Amino acid sequence: MHAYCLFCDTRRCGEIARLIESRYECHCFSPRMIQRKWVKGIPEEEIHDWLPGYVFLYTEEPLKQRIDVSGIIRVLGNGELEGADREFAQMLYQRGGVLGSVCLIQEGDRCRIADPAWAGAEGTVIRMDRGRKRCCVEFIFDEKKHSVWVGYEILEPDSDTGVR
Repeated sequence: MHAYCLFCDTRRCGEIARLIESRYECHCFSPRMIQRKWVKGIPEEEIHDWLPGYVFLYTEEPLKQRIDVSGIIRVLGNGELEGADREFAQMLYQRGGVLGSVCLIQEGDRCRIADPAWAGAEGTVIRMDRGRKRCCVEFIFDEKKHSVWVGYEILEPDSDTGVR
């Protein structure tokens, strides 16, 4: 799987992703996230845009032609994503472009991400709101630090595998 990322007009990311998918042989999306919010003590989930301006594109074969869609500002990197950016793009692909809750393992006073999809993306839990069961995950993408608040579930460590 080949992964690319386009920086686009923020207001048109979803439209640009749909146009690219309809014109080229690829899978394309603008990342979205499920955020948990509390209304009158009851948790509700809402879907929001995540990383506005970014559109991820995945192909079976390397792109041989330039993607020509109005609203694309630039292609990240030198074309195909590499290194940590590629790992991050793969994590998004595995989740269908939608980030939901993450699985954490409690280690003393700290928690670490146990979700296999985040393994190569190097997300770090930097803050927790235990009352609302949300955590702030910091990660690097496009050589910039980003952070996002997501819901979490605590897993109990298993003595053999470390995860249960």
